[in-house]
Amino acid sequence: MNKSQKELVLMDCKIILKKLGDIPFDLSYEILQKDFWNIGNKYGITGPEVFMILMDNFPKKGEI
Repeated sequence: MNKSQKELVLMDCKIILKKLGDIPFDLSYEILQKDFWNIGNKYGITGPEVFMILMDNFPKKGEI
């Protein structure tokens, strides 16, 4: 997966996260799981790969 595709995945993830707002992770897990799989299907990757891309590019503590 090239850099521009990863950026598209991240953009889709940001849209979903913004839609969910401040819902705790344990309450939004099922929604996120379904949405990550949908994003993955869109780009030919799996839901866990989408989550890994998101976590690899999430701002680290002190970078915000």
